Amino acid sequence: MLVMFKQKNIPNILTFSRLLCCPIWLILFYFDYYYLSLILVIYSAISDYLDGFLARKLNSISKIGKTLDPIADKIFTCTVLITFISDSRANFIIVSLIIIRELIVSGLREALAIYNHSQALNVTLLSKLKTAFQFIAIFILTLMPLSIEYSLKIYILGSIFL
Repeated sequence: MLVMFKQKNIPNILTFSRLLCCPIWLILFYFDYYYLSLILVIYSAISDYLDGFLARKLNSISKIGKTLDPIADKIFTCTVLITFISDSRANFIIVSLIIIRELIVSGLREALAIYNHSQALNVTLLSKLKTAFQFIAIFILTLMPLSIEYSLKIYILGSIFL
């Protein structure tokens, strides 16, 4: 029973850990720990996939998990993209549009939940693809300082995925 209880909590623990990635990211970014930043991005992307996969596999889908998972994604993504503006890895207008879109979708989800229509904005394949492309773009843009020689090509490729 105790083992099962712990297994069922793994998806939520992964989601909470992604929330902790934000302050860690800020520290790593500020002190130019590029390789550790890259590892954190990879961890965040993998844990984002795993929390949903494990929740379904372990039959432990919870309201807190369904609520916090998109919030953790948005907070991490927005944190990283805003820091990328500070060193010109991301365009201010593109990042602003992404953040505005995220706020609109979050607001709509909240409004629909109030009127018991929360099923109307369930996660779709399109939203999963959007998240995947954002993580790919973040991964690519995180590589920029690691290769000055290819930084322009990395910037262009990362911007395409955003």
